[in-house]
Amino acid sequence: MVLPVGEYRFMPMRIFFTSAQKRRLQGSVGLTFGNYWSGTAQSLRTGISYKLPPNFLVSFNADQTFASLPEGSFVARIYSSEVNYAVSPFLTFSNLIQFDNRSGNLGLQSRVRWIIDPGNDLFFVFGQGWVHDLERGYREFRRQDSRLATKLQYTFRF
Repeated sequence: MVLPVGEYRFMPMRIFFTSAQKRRLQGSVGLTFGNYWSGTAQSLRTGISYKLPPNFLVSFNADQTFASLPEGSFVARIYSSEVNYAVSPFLTFSNLIQFDNRSGNLGLQSRVRWIIDPGNDLFFVFGQGWVHDLERGYREFRRQDSRLATKLQYTFRF
């Protein structure tokens, strides 16, 4: 699907409900509708989170867009999940896994954050991607790319 060159204006309307984030079990649902590129779309976002205070959080989210355009209609879905664990206020592990049905991509990002001193952080980030492309005959996910990064953030005071 190719959209014609031109100017597009978006003015979505949103309705969103969520329970209190301070609760152990928290849920949310949202609906967005309105203009979308050359047509219209409705998006439904749902999420649920569970906290095991003070250190553990797991969440599941689904974001679905139902688009109707003159060039064609489609449904785009993004599913994601987070698992976060705080060993202490100074050491945390964060993990995100996400799948997109339009591209067939599955991605994982894991991050370790160590706060050496306030304002001085060390990060280790690992990312892994997989692709699932039935049109090309891939029946299973195949590894697409791997990334490993580190970052040191240090504050000099003078």
